[in-house]
Amino acid sequence: MKSKIVFLLTIIFIASIIKIITNSKNFVENFYSRLIYKNISGNINKATSLLPFSIAEILLFIFIIAILLFIILNIKNIILMPNKLKSTFNFLYSLICILIIIYIVFMSVWGLNYYRLPLSENYSYKKATTEDVYNLSEYMIKEINKIEAEMQYQNSVTNYQAINRIVESEYNNIFNEFPFLNMKYSKTKPINISKIFLYLNITGIYSPFTSEANVNIKSPNITLPFIIAHEMAHQIGIAYEDEANFIAFLATSQSEELFIKYSAYFEGLLYILYSLPRNEKYSYLISNLNENTKNDIREYYNFWNQYQGKASKVSAKVNDTYLKANNQNDGIKSYSRVVNLLVAYHKDKGII
Repeated sequence: MKSKIVFLLTIIFIASIIKIITNSKNFVENFYSRLIYKNISGNINKATSLLPFSIAEILLFIFIIAILLFIILNIKNIILMPNKLKSTFNFLYSLICILIIIYIVFMSVWGLNYYRLPLSENYSYKKATTEDVYNLSEYMIKEINKIEAEMQYQNSVTNYQAINRIVESEYNNIFNEFPFLNMKYSKTKPINISKIFLYLNITGIYSPFTSEANVNIKSPNITLPFIIAHEMAHQIGIAYEDEANFIAFLATSQSEELFIKYSAYFEGLLYILYSLPRNEKYSYLISNLNENTKNDIREYYNFWNQYQGKASKVSAKVNDTYLKANNQNDGIKSYSRVVNLLVAYHKDKGII
């Protein structure tokens, strides 16, 4: 019993130290994200990137089976053992220890990135006004119209593996823009159970325990380049969803491959239009958008509407809870905060 108490107090102490560290964004940024995380993730990635399949996907199944066995065996012990109080105590003790250890490992290998300095610190412009968003919308629509017209004269690369390789190389642009993000990374891996993930409305997932960026390859093809870039952003230590979207846009919007560039502006435009009120000005913006992109937007929403159900709602609730627990108070709405970053970036560059 004494050794159990000592062990529990030890891991509680370690978890408490980690929790205290989260209060200092500067410490997390300069010592964890820019030094410790890069070494941890880089070394893990060196090993896992050698394999073409997702180790995280296999570990997910093992984890689910292990959790089920743990619960079943402990319930069985509580029912069958004569000393039910002791069995219950052992079950609760083991459960608490497992949860604390998972927290420690998660925060150590990636989770502390949720408490680093936000990318918005790199820009003087902090809060986008409605007028700013309208201006950005007009610019984005002009760009996507231009790209769509040019795509008619170029054979687009739509194969996942080809897109994967191109997007991986595009991250050199990100490291030029943000040198402190430069680290060991690798291309994404396809999720074999992608069809199931569609019903959960999951387009990709980053596994910090294996340093693998995983992509749902059943997602609409037009969004694949952006999804790939988004998951790779998590791999290089970008935890916030809006920042991962922002990095994904910067990486794909500068590509010479028009399909990849189109994907960037398509996703960016979706977030921007979603943030605007439905009024005459909104209608005017839409009227200036080319017909093919309008059709792409309709097909995009029609695609995801067929996968809406109880599973997708549960998945959204779980994701929302996870994000809020990790310093993203807006939960799943945080994905849309990318609009502020896009405005700040384009104003900083003098584009709008």
